[in-house]
Amino acid sequence: MKIQGQIFTKKTPRRPANRKTPILAHLSRSLRGAAPLALAAALSFAPAAHAQDGGTLNMFTSGYRTLNPAVQSGAATGVPGSQIFAGLMTVGADYAIQPYLAQSWTVSVDQLTVTFTLTPNAHFHDGTTITGEDVKFSLEAVRENHPFGAAMFGNVASIDVPDDTTVVLHLSQPVPGLMYAFQPLLMPILPKHVYGDGQPLKTHPRNMENVVGSGPFKVAENAPAERLVLVKNDDFFLPGKPHLDKIVFPVVKDPLTRVLMLEKGEIDYAPFAGLRPNDASRLEKTKGVNVTTEGYDAIGYVHYLEMNLRNAPFSDHAVREALAHAIDTGFLSKVIFGGRTVPGTGPLHTGNPFYSADVPMYAPDMDLAAQMLDEAGYPVGADGTRFAFTLDVPSWAPQAHVPMAEYIQAQLAKLNITVELRKAPDFGTWVKRIAAFDYDATMNGSFNYPDPTIGVQRHFDCDNIKPVIWANTEGYCNPDMDALLDAAAVEPDFEKRALRNAILPVVTFAGLQFGQVISGAVLVETVFAWPGLGTLAYESILRRDTPTLLGILFFSALMVIVMNMLTDVVYRRIDPRIKAR
Repeated sequence: MKIQGQIFTKKTPRRPANRKTPILAHLSRSLRGAAPLALAAALSFAPAAHAQDGGTLNMFTSGYRTLNPAVQSGAATGVPGSQIFAGLMTVGADYAIQPYLAQSWTVSVDQLTVTFTLTPNAHFHDGTTITGEDVKFSLEAVRENHPFGAAMFGNVASIDVPDDTTVVLHLSQPVPGLMYAFQPLLMPILPKHVYGDGQPLKTHPRNMENVVGSGPFKVAENAPAERLVLVKNDDFFLPGKPHLDKIVFPVVKDPLTRVLMLEKGEIDYAPFAGLRPNDASRLEKTKGVNVTTEGYDAIGYVHYLEMNLRNAPFSDHAVREALAHAIDTGFLSKVIFGGRTVPGTGPLHTGNPFYSADVPMYAPDMDLAAQMLDEAGYPVGADGTRFAFTLDVPSWAPQAHVPMAEYIQAQLAKLNITVELRKAPDFGTWVKRIAAFDYDATMNGSFNYPDPTIGVQRHFDCDNIKPVIWANTEGYCNPDMDALLDAAAVEPDFEKRALRNAILPVVTFAGLQFGQVISGAVLVETVFAWPGLGTLAYESILRRDTPTLLGILFFSALMVIVMNMLTDVVYRRIDPRIKAR
């Protein structure tokens, strides 16, 4: 049986029937027939109308530690990395899996064997031919080194490479969401002759120096403190791609500076711009700048308060529940974020086809929170406090993390809980602390990705408790949860998977979710077409193909989250042909 453009399940996925909001009703029309698009979503290979070749796209980066998506998740690496490296698959405008390096594939009737046929005569940036051995090496490298590589490819029992353009995967169990893991953001095609030299992949020098990729753009300039410049790969294996000559990412850490650069026309496109609500409103009034709410639904970007469950008081479920009652997500949405969010309900963002609004919620109730803390053994002491803890605040996404952390600090003070805010000076400092489990609680954020097996399970799986950022760093472990997640991960029937995912918040965390902050993508189909490969939500921006919303959530069991003040995506409307700068 040949399956082109869908996951293993034969049943057409349908969204849960409890969607009621106008925006989501609109999204349901676009998402019907497939799961949502991932961060590395890409354009359909059909050329966009009015596509123009040439020119430079000016973006920005807040900083990056590596350009290799095989060892690091997140937008900082994923945005440029998924242009530097190709993937086996990509996701089209209709949310269907589409060919990329793999020009075709077949799936056995029992769904345990997947055979890929690769595009012949494809080359890495150094001219070396890409073969099946490189694909095998890449999958094994991701499984070993990616923060949730084991969750994506743990059921791949063995890999055969009968010839240079054929790769055969043998699965121990059917994996409905497997095809979504073959996008460049999640499984970049790496050159074995470069990375297979025995050096540890996570610290390999070629992750940042003399990077040899497989994608539409090559690294021309890499100055991590200043800027990253990618140039067109003239030997790219997809005819007529890419359309752009160059992509420039100056390092711009300050959100206000990004706003000014957008107003001046120094930035053309700003995904994950990190805008405050008032900045977004300001740009909406700026001539030539477009701010829209499209572009994030498939990613499911969430911000949350993560607690280290290894130590008291957060090891006590009653304490976590009390904090959930103390934090008013509606207030955060309406007051702190100016109404640019909507209330959510659990660990799945509202744009996810497995999302359900029919889950228990923690109503704001300070009296009940105080009572629960008393009963849990944390009464107000002689010093006037119940307990104290340090809340780490990352340097990234300050427009979301800082106001949320300050709100939590003030709100918990009303319960006689002392919260000390520790603001990280840079990304590396924060990562080192969290990955070492050396923290009480931290503001954090991550992606749902297109399938819960990829983006959600990693936070709850006992086997994923490891010193890697965006794994299960909080130390949550529940055998009942593992059983549910494992069953959902291999269930081929969409409705049964939806049911299993819907009950997770009830069983384990009684999840609370903040609403979504969005503002994002730009519609510029008259400007140029994206190269047809994945990165970020460029597809929705360039061809208005991908509607998306950001979801912010609030887990109470392992993460009490706080909110999805995502970041805004802004695009400056420019001439039909982007001028080189």
